[in-house]
Amino acid sequence: MAGLRAAAAQTGAPYRPGYNLLINPGHEHPGIYFAGRGEINVAWGWVPFWEEPPEGVDPRDPYFRTPEFRPVFQHEYPYRVHSGGGSNRWFNFFALNKKAGIMQYVINLPIGAPIRFTSWLQLWSSNLSEQAEIPPKSIQDGNLKVRVCIDQDGGPRDMTDPNLVCSNWAQPYDRWEQIAVDGVAMNSVVNVLIWSSAEFPVEHNDVHADDSCFEILPARGAKGICLGQGFIETGPGVVPPPENVASIKAPATDQAQAKPKPALTPVKAPTGAQPALAVNAPSSLNIRAEPNQKAKIIGNAKRGVVLPVLGKSKDGNWFQVRQQNKRGWVLARLTLPNAAARAMPTITLGTDEESVRSDGKQ
Repeated sequence: MAGLRAAAAQTGAPYRPGYNLLINPGHEHPGIYFAGRGEINVAWGWVPFWEEPPEGVDPRDPYFRTPEFRPVFQHEYPYRVHSGGGSNRWFNFFALNKKAGIMQYVINLPIGAPIRFTSWLQLWSSNLSEQAEIPPKSIQDGNLKVRVCIDQDGGPRDMTDPNLVCSNWAQPYDRWEQIAVDGVAMNSVVNVLIWSSAEFPVEHNDVHADDSCFEILPARGAKGICLGQGFIETGPGVVPPPENVASIKAPATDQAQAKPKPALTPVKAPTGAQPALAVNAPSSLNIRAEPNQKAKIIGNAKRGVVLPVLGKSKDGNWFQVRQQNKRGWVLARLTLPNAAARAMPTITLGTDEESVRSDGKQ
């Protein structure tokens, strides 16, 4: 999804320290349906974003799936709300999106002012939803993580922008944690983001956000009003961004005009203590002689097939598997490994553990 364009500098006196400058910092609903899509509903004042699949990639690819954005209400799931009546939530089902989240523009800032953005965040990542314990725990997780960022020059949103400053990645599984990042206003408009990413497309990769705060600091590194605090009301005089900032264009909809493709059958990671993975490619997955995409294809496995894992490549992008007494390599991002497979040691090519030659022999 394309980022938004920054607004022109606003008239009037700039804001000063001591106020939460966010619109709807408590992430309360009613929500807003993005581009009329019922599966994308975010609390008012916030804008969803995600990564579209590259050209030529199947839109059903579980590694580029558009997340669902749906509210969480305190009366239904009190453990998923930090305070108030609700929180923002986005999630994938047997899929993931590495650049998903919500954002908001803050306007009328004094250029050069030190600034801080904080948010209370909670993650639930699990490949096992049927749990007796309430709230359910993160079991066989997808290595889901989250961070908060400030685009100091206002955007448009670009995760590679050198003016984008972010907190370290955090993993607050099944608990609330306040995450913070400091920056400097390089424009009278900045963009604040809550950004999530995951490594494996497990059954649930859910992010919950509540009680956010954005402030101008009296000095760099000052305590301010946000850190260590829960909900802080919006400061006086804070108004929604102008129309040219709030208006959003939907991603390209060429595919929406095409005949819809059938849904993929869900795949789960194998159970048990033996290292294994399940193929999670849309149709089938190539097995190659070496851990690179130019290596000879020596076999393939259909979606859902379970293969024993013998090890992984040094960069973690490939798993060595066994199929019919032959060894080969598969792309890790198109599989669902169990915990034992993820813990397997790396394999150095040229040793006795090297993958099969092109003739299929050891």
